[in-house]
Amino acid sequence: MIRFFYTKTFIRLFVLFACIALLIILDQTGILGIGKTAFVKTYGAAANKSASAASSIKELFAVFFTIKNLVSENSVLNQKIDELSFENARLQSAKIENSALRRALNFEEISDFTTVPVEVLTSDPTGFSQIITVNKGSAAELTEGSAVIAAPGLLVGKVSRVFNSYSEVTLITDPSILVNAEVAESGATGLVRGEHGLALTFGLVTQNEVIKVQDRVVTSGSSGDFPKGLLIGEIFSVRSGQSQLFQEAFISPAADLKRLKFLFVVK
Repeated sequence: MIRFFYTKTFIRLFVLFACIALLIILDQTGILGIGKTAFVKTYGAAANKSASAASSIKELFAVFFTIKNLVSENSVLNQKIDELSFENARLQSAKIENSALRRALNFEEISDFTTVPVEVLTSDPTGFSQIITVNKGSAAELTEGSAVIAAPGLLVGKVSRVFNSYSEVTLITDPSILVNAEVAESGATGLVRGEHGLALTFGLVTQNEVIKVQDRVVTSGSSGDFPKGLLIGEIFSVRSGQSQLFQEAFISPAADLKRLKFLFVVK
């Protein structure tokens, strides 16, 4: 029996009962209540902070996923905008082309000339080259030297080379093209020559002829290369001197030579 008091089991039981007794005494004296209150406050504050931190983290992830969704939606919207822009540009291009085609068909119906309608295959938008190609050739009975015009009677150039299914056309802005011309307002005559795509010069106009800015210059038909009455362009500058034998003027082409689409070859 005495040996039992020194065993580990006895010691553990003794400590346990002592702790229970101590807790009962502390509870009766109110000291344990103070500890409880302090524990609850400390635990409650820690719990509140943990809950607040968890809420902040939750909100942060919510914002992150919202931004991610907005970026994805924005990308989809941008793609749709690009598709709509492309479709709008395509429709605008088709509208312009249809308008040009209607004007060309109307001109073909009312024109006094016998013509072959052609469509431009290639051209140089920079204006460096003064040669374009059209989609018809000897199979359509086109011949070299024929005048090429645009609606509604604007001189464009001359057929310079003919192949079976296409032809080359040299524009009037090329120096190799010479056109006998006259001023529609005064009847003054002269010779129009190209200036390497920059403009046209109207030369060999005698000093007694009257020419001025904004006068219209048309083909005279005197050489037989071009029919009479085709509009070449409008004078934007006149150069004349008392010591000079001839006057010289500069002409802006009436046809937009950088945006040619539907043309006519005069037979």
